Amino acid sequence: MFYLLCGKDTYRSREKLRELLESFRAKVSGAAFFDIDKNNFNEAEFDGLLKSKSLFDKKYVITAEGLLSGKDSRNYLSDKLEECARSENIFLFWEEEVEEKSLEEIKKLAAKVQQFDLLEGAKLNAWFATQKIPPSVSSKVIARCGSDLWQASKEIEKHRLGGEVEDRKTTQYNPFAICDAFAEKNKVKMWTIYQQTLIAGIPAEEVFFKILWQVKNLLMVKKLAGAGVSDIAKESGLKPFVAGKAIKAAKNFTEEELENYSYDLLRIYHEERRGGGELVIELEKMMIK
Repeated sequence: MFYLLCGKDTYRSREKLRELLESFRAKVSGAAFFDIDKNNFNEAEFDGLLKSKSLFDKKYVITAEGLLSGKDSRNYLSDKLEECARSENIFLFWEEEVEEKSLEEIKKLAAKVQQFDLLEGAKLNAWFATQKIPPSVSSKVIARCGSDLWQASKEIEKHRLGGEVEDRKTTQYNPFAICDAFAEKNKVKMWTIYQQTLIAGIPAEEVFFKILWQVKNLLMVKKLAGAGVSDIAKESGLKPFVAGKAIKAAKNFTEEELENYSYDLLRIYHEERRGGGELVIELEKMMIK
């Protein structure tokens, strides 16, 4: 059998994944547990887990992260989901995004599909009510973090440890200043802007996505230039002003450098989502490095 947990609210989907794993550890005696993600995916290994059982007829419980969206694993799994559904082993698929067409097909086969959309309004307030913190603290955290429950959970933990949750300060925040510093390869300027931004109460994740946006733009125009495209601005689909700045800035980087930055940023993001590191710290380390 298999389950699918998906949606933009990766905090709640991760919590549900941990809950399911704890439940299976308690209820499935002697089960063997395996973790697979799109970066270490191997068809032969997956086939073995799909068809085999561990010693003494015990079950396998397999956590499969990003396989339905991974380049190498997606096509393979399209022909294997029926086998996953019939398997006596348990597959827990975790995804941030699944195409609507694929999702409808998966719902027909999965033992259960749970979607976790970002919470807003009354639903967000209801989630905060479960955290058993004063309404005055909840309102501050919501104003500061919005639907970002990862950041909200850190602010709640700060409150529980006796710290004060500050009001989000108003500031003349320029979201593109740090992008320009990155494009200039000026790490001192970039780090300084980052610290000023955090002091002003802007979440690190907001800065993260601006830098990722910049890297993607630079990498795209770099690849177009390498392919000999004559009108890069038009082919990129970027607005003329953004395209012009990206074309000029891309000369400061090699394509390999930009690909490495893109990989590092995605690694930082996913490691935090797995509980393996703090984005605010890892992003700073990347800037300094």
